[in-house]
Amino acid sequence: MRKSRPKGDEGQIDLLAWLAEIEAEQARVSLVNAERSVRRGYLVFATDPGIHPDIEGYRRIYATEAQTPAQAIAKVKPLAERRRLRAFLATGTHRRHLAEATWVD
Repeated sequence: MRKSRPKGDEGQIDLLAWLAEIEAEQARVSLVNAERSVRRGYLVFATDPGIHPDIEGYRRIYATEAQTPAQAIAKVKPLAERRRLRAFLATGTHRRHLAEATWVD
């Protein structure tokens, strides 16, 4: 998001102030990107061993960001009590399930 250019007393653009704003925004974007690059998207499949696989509700799918599959499972665990949990990268072979997944922050 680009901000308007700061104007000086004469109505001209204050280039130094504008440059400072741009550099601050670039630093913020770099920080956010560095933080997000450490995490990956995961799909966590939660299956209920007490339900037959052909019955609706046997499998629930959750999507989240985490550093490891174990962290992804830990995020989903409170939402999927008594269910078996398996985590897969969201970009892998199960990526087609991303559209039906419930987001977990």
